[in-house]
Amino acid sequence: MTAAGTIGFDDLTTPAGRAKDVPGGSALYFSLAASRSCQVFPVAVVGDDGLALREILAAAQMDTQGVEMRPGPSYRWTATHSAAAAPDCEVQRFGVYEGWCPVVPAAARSSDILFLGSMHPMTQLSVLGQCQGANLVALDTMRDFISTDRELLLELAEASDLLFANRSELEELTQSRGLEGARAMLGRGRLRAVVVKDGPRGAVLVTKGRERQFPAHPVEAVVDPTGAGDSLAGGVLGHLAILRSSEEAALERAMEVGLRAAALAISAFGATALVKTVRR
Repeated sequence: MTAAGTIGFDDLTTPAGRAKDVPGGSALYFSLAASRSCQVFPVAVVGDDGLALREILAAAQMDTQGVEMRPGPSYRWTATHSAAAAPDCEVQRFGVYEGWCPVVPAAARSSDILFLGSMHPMTQLSVLGQCQGANLVALDTMRDFISTDRELLLELAEASDLLFANRSELEELTQSRGLEGARAMLGRGRLRAVVVKDGPRGAVLVTKGRERQFPAHPVEAVVDPTGAGDSLAGGVLGHLAILRSSEEAALERAMEVGLRAAALAISAFGATALVKTVRR
């Protein structure tokens, strides 16, 4: 499985406290969750302060050929949460992602499953173009990119089999209310399922003619909701890799695994809990 996205550091404030310089990023959360089930090839870039980030991936037995090191600061995300939902305040500092042109290693180009984690849509498109053999393509994004590159993201969604988005992102992307936009998008191009991330309520799987709500997996305490969605996606796609299927029944089984990964992620600051439990 190939996973492209951001890897960097997070500065976080939640009701549980504050944490600085914790490992984070869409590709890191996703890869750690997915690597519990299968081999993952991360595609990302880190700065000259990011050696520890590559070491986290290597310790989880991932192939790090696709994680480039460039001079400059790693990606950094700063967020303040007052509840276990969308952040009240968030700032992205792209660092070495500015101007980065991803090169997907040969081994990763032949992956059966491709995850396009949150980063600039043009970068996602570049990775997609290098992984034409993927039988299952999953897409995620952030509201920042929807507001600036909506048409390109719609094009990417139609080139994907599975879309992950929270309710507000979905409404902005489709310019529709509730789940109407998800229903309308299905059948356009390759898109055949939408996973609507629903915060403390869990997630909704929308397929042609059916919607199913999956409750959040119980967690003793929500420490940091950052990365829940990427961990959900990693758990889902990792289990689909085990099942060797992406049919509706397989997706429903995989949702349970994804929600367990999301619950694990939010039980500690950053990707700490996932780091401690990856397969060795």
